[in-house]
Amino acid sequence: MRNENPNLKLLSISVIYSLSTIFMWTLSKNDESASLGYLFMLVIIWAILTIVTGIIIWKDKIKIKNWNILILIFCTPVPFIFFLSATSKEQVRGPWEYNKNNRRIREITYENRKEYSSSVDKTSEEYPIPANDKYHLDSIVYYGENSKIIETKHFK
Repeated sequence: MRNENPNLKLLSISVIYSLSTIFMWTLSKNDESASLGYLFMLVIIWAILTIVTGIIIWKDKIKIKNWNILILIFCTPVPFIFFLSATSKEQVRGPWEYNKNNRRIREITYENRKEYSSSVDKTSEEYPIPANDKYHLDSIVYYGENSKIIETKHFK
């Protein structure tokens, strides 16, 4: 790129944008009970910084070329959304728990498979919930098109 320097106001906003996004995302991951509140605050911060960015570009008549294009991209949620899409895990469609053969069975449904786990502790009619939350993986059932079973893996 040429000898044009990046706009320092845009650079500082992009740093604030990135740091506030990382901070709020970390808070939401550490305290899942309040994660919706943190993500709501994150959207408010994004909106405020986007408006501030627009005002700075309009008021200072910043030309958007070279370095400023890259910096402007980091003044938006676009890098965060790309990061989320690249690191997101397979989405759970439905967890379900039930008792069977004196064990608590946990069935987790994903897009193309189901995982079955059973509790380490035994259950009874008097104590239907196990004493601790430890489970071991029993089997994974893989599904293909039309929900047909392709493969079943059993674990001991």
